[in-house]
Amino acid sequence: MFEYRGFMLDSARHMQKIEEIKKLIDTLPLLKINKFHWHLTDDQGWRFESEKFPELNSAGIRPYSDFGKTYVNEPHGRVYTKDEMREIVAYCAERGIEVIPEFDIPGHTSALLSAIPYLSCTGEDVKIKTHQGIFKDVLCLAKEETYNTVIQIIDEFLEIFPGEYFHIGGDETPSKHWKSCPECQKHMKELGVENYTEYQNCFMNRIVDYLESKGRHCIVWNDSAKAGNLDKRAIIQYWKESPKPTVSFLNEGGKAILSPFSYCYFDYDYNITPLNRTYSLKADLPGLTEEGKKNIIGIEGTLWTEYVTENQQLEKLIFPRLIALSKVALGESGKPYNEFIKDVQEIKNQLKGIEFCDEKDWTKPRASMIYGWLKYVRENITIDFVKELIS
Repeated sequence: MFEYRGFMLDSARHMQKIEEIKKLIDTLPLLKINKFHWHLTDDQGWRFESEKFPELNSAGIRPYSDFGKTYVNEPHGRVYTKDEMREIVAYCAERGIEVIPEFDIPGHTSALLSAIPYLSCTGEDVKIKTHQGIFKDVLCLAKEETYNTVIQIIDEFLEIFPGEYFHIGGDETPSKHWKSCPECQKHMKELGVENYTEYQNCFMNRIVDYLESKGRHCIVWNDSAKAGNLDKRAIIQYWKESPKPTVSFLNEGGKAILSPFSYCYFDYDYNITPLNRTYSLKADLPGLTEEGKKNIIGIEGTLWTEYVTENQQLEKLIFPRLIALSKVALGESGKPYNEFIKDVQEIKNQLKGIEFCDEKDWTKPRASMIYGWLKYVRENITIDFVKELIS
């Protein structure tokens, strides 16, 4: 059994009502899920009410939404008030669940920069994004003002979220603006770093150090592991790419949470990630030593919401796959799959009012998974997405 058994909900792309979140939280104790990772900031919306930087609160609303096949020509979103967030923290605490907020930096910051553009390298106006993608709008790491502002925002987060862990993202951060920024180039020379992941980690390590001084442990996505200079006090959340940097980090004494996307990303259709695949996840990575294996502290399932707009749809994507992941996290995934399905049926009967995916779609053959990926790419990889990647 892992100490850390988590579930992540993305409220930045499409946000949920407080009562919908509570309904989801109510399912977690039955599955012995004890961490609720709440993704609150991204390119498409800012969900954290700020008193220190009230201009951020307008970044909770984007003018329209154009995700893949879904186009909605009306504003979406707002910020969760501090009282609402405290309500969720208290609701989770009553059920033995820690809330882990995510403030994603230094990339995925278009919404932040739309409100505070002087934290970018160019200082130019940035728009809240209305579609999915990886965007070049990132924080300027050469400005001390960037660090000071981020710390002030983190302090506001810490007032609301008292738990042990704090997530600062660190994934999918293009270096285009850093390459053309004279101040960043000068800063890199001063720091003695040559590649941009090392440069990003110099910033991330300062945040790790600050959070540790506040008695908190910092989680980052595994994108930061490949440079080799990430502070070992950070906890890596492994989700993609070669596992080798994460394996080295673990073998050298660092800690990690496993969330490999092809098993743990519940926003993908069951054609792509069927229930039997999630149940087959092994809490291991190739090349880990016995000591390295001991440094895996947990498992987490995630639900990203670029394409998830309704609560019924959200629940069907999560269930029953979260049941399978909880079995892995609890060390109870050894029984045959047909026996596990009986457990799923029993738990389904206990989760009254929760929408489950149709049983006929739970288990898929490999051919169906390949078709599912082709269908996903055809329907959701837009021209805007491709332009942003190659720009």
